[in-house]
Amino acid sequence: MILPKHISIYGTVKEAAYIGNSNKLKTLEVGDIIFGAEGNEKGRSIAIIEKLDMTITNIHGITLNQNSHDTNKGIFIKLFLDYLRKQGMIDAYAVGGNGGSLAIKYWDILKFPNFPKNIEQKITCLYHNASSIYDTSDCTTTNFLLYDNAFNQSAGIYEIHKSLQHLQTLLDSAIKNIADDIEVEIIF
Repeated sequence: MILPKHISIYGTVKEAAYIGNSNKLKTLEVGDIIFGAEGNEKGRSIAIIEKLDMTITNIHGITLNQNSHDTNKGIFIKLFLDYLRKQGMIDAYAVGGNGGSLAIKYWDILKFPNFPKNIEQKITCLYHNASSIYDTSDCTTTNFLLYDNAFNQSAGIYEIHKSLQHLQTLLDSAIKNIADDIEVEIIF
């Protein structure tokens, strides 16, 4: 379950929540957007970039679905919503107390730009660059930093977040081995 409160300001998931439910629920699809519409931190969003099995959100997250499942369109809309949030427009449009709410019925106020596809593509690559593949299989402790720096130059926020998760897993394993007095072998 992706909860709006677990979405970072960068559009990544900070924490995962798990629930058990035997009902068939509407799950998130590629190209969908979760938009946290309520409270003092409203406006955080995430675009679903890859297929996620059995992933949902709760009522506090507005899910923007699209029939075409166009990843780039979802990312572009997510990034534009981020821009509106950064400019203070999401807060300005919200109604009610306790930080307010930007319910879907008020979304006719929002005006989305109609950029040419090539401009949208340049913008979306800042968040997700599908051509950036994090493959450290040929890395050693000697060449890793050069590889990682080069990767970060072309990768989007999404790819950098995934690479950081991978490196955190390696670091956690090394620390556990040190604590357990087991020899540490760095394999990328």
